[in-house]
Amino acid sequence: MRNNVIIGDGLNHVRYLAETIGKRPTGSLSERRAAEYQCKQLQKWGCEGVRTETFAARGWDFETCTVYCDELGYIEALPIEFSASTPAGGMEAELVICEKPDIMAEQISGRIALFYGALPDTQILLAGQPAGIILVMPEKALAWHQIIGPNTALAGQLPMLTLGFADGVNLVRHGVKCLRLEVETTIEKVTGRNVVATLPGSSQGKRRINISGHYDSVPASGAAADNAAGAACALEVVHCLQQFELDVTVDFVNFSAEEIGLYGAEAYAQEHMEALAKTELGIYFDGQGDFLGRNNIHIMGQNELVDLVCQRCAEVEYIVDVQHHFTGLDQVFLSAHGVPTLWFQRSPQLTWHTRADISDDVSAEAMRASIGAAVEIVQYIDANPGCFAEGVPPEQAKQIDDYVKNGAPCW
Repeated sequence: MRNNVIIGDGLNHVRYLAETIGKRPTGSLSERRAAEYQCKQLQKWGCEGVRTETFAARGWDFETCTVYCDELGYIEALPIEFSASTPAGGMEAELVICEKPDIMAEQISGRIALFYGALPDTQILLAGQPAGIILVMPEKALAWHQIIGPNTALAGQLPMLTLGFADGVNLVRHGVKCLRLEVETTIEKVTGRNVVATLPGSSQGKRRINISGHYDSVPASGAAADNAAGAACALEVVHCLQQFELDVTVDFVNFSAEEIGLYGAEAYAQEHMEALAKTELGIYFDGQGDFLGRNNIHIMGQNELVDLVCQRCAEVEYIVDVQHHFTGLDQVFLSAHGVPTLWFQRSPQLTWHTRADISDDVSAEAMRASIGAAVEIVQYIDANPGCFAEGVPPEQAKQIDDYVKNGAPCW
C-alpha cells in the first residue's frame, strides 16, 4: 500500500446510520434518510453521478411482538420475517412443544406450537393452521428475525416468532400450558433505494471495479453490524481511493432490500449491464466489526484471483480465511454478469437480526483492517492490468445461474 495513505474506520457512519437514524427497513422514511446521508458523504469526497436509484419490492415491518404467560410474565420475542398478525389485541391458546419436525397437522391445530431446531414442512403448518408458531434454536441466545423471504408459502399466513433458547427452556421447565401472543406486522409493496456513485479513473470507464455493501436493516434495531458496518466499509474504501489517481473507474453502490430478498442488487445489475461488462472485480461488505472473531473473504472467481487475494492480504498483514465457493448475497447478481466478486465478512455475528446489534459492539480497528485490505487489492489490480483471469469458473457459474434464474427475491 502506498505511503501516507489515510484509511478511515467508518465508525462515524455506523453510529449515524445505527443510532441517529436507527432501523432502516426498505421503503421506510429512515431508509430514505440513510440514503441521503450517504449521498452527502460521497458528494463531499468528489464522487460523480451521486444519486439514488429506485426499485419496487415487497417489504415488511412490525409494530408489536409480545409473548406472555402467568408463570413467567412477558418474554422477549421477535417476529419471523413476513409473519402474519394475530387478531387485534392478541390471542391466547394452548402451548404444545414439538422437539422433532415430524409431526401431524392435527397435533398443532388451533394451538401455539413451539418448534425446537427447525420448522416442519410448510404444508404441515398450513394444513394444521396453528394459532401461532414459535421457533427456538440451540445456537440462538436471543430472539431474532428469522429470514424466510416474501415469496415463501408461509409469508403472511400465520403469526410466527422466535424466542431465545433459555426462554424456550424456561417455558418447558415451568410447565407452561398456555401462552398469550400479540403480533402486529405490516406487509406491503414498497419503493427501495440503491445509493450509487462513481469515482472516475484515467481509463475513462474502460476498466472498472465495483465497491458495494447493503445499508437496509431488519426492523429489530439500528443493525450496526448487519449492516451499517458493511455499508460504512464500502463508503470508506471509496473515501480512501479518492486520494489516488487511478486508472480504473470505481463504481460504488450500497444496496437496499438485502434483508428481504436481494431486490436492490437485481435492479442495480439490470440497470448497469454495460458497466458490469467492463468490471474486473466486485468487492462487497456484509458483516464487519466483531471485536473477537475471524476475518473471511468469500470468492467467486478463478483460482488466480484466490492467489492474488491471499498475497495482497499477507502484504498488509490482514489475517483472513479465504474461501473459494458460491455465496448467494447481493454480489451474486454482479457475478451473474461474469464479474468475479469478493465478499468481506467477519464472524461470529452473534447479535445479527437481534435487538442487541448496537454500535458499541462494533470494533473500529476491525473495520479499518478490512477497509485497508480492500484498498490494497484495488490498488494492486489498478497498477497491474490483467493480473488474474477474468470471469468465474464453470461450476460456480452454474450455481449462480441456478440461484438467480427466477430473479429476486432469492431467499
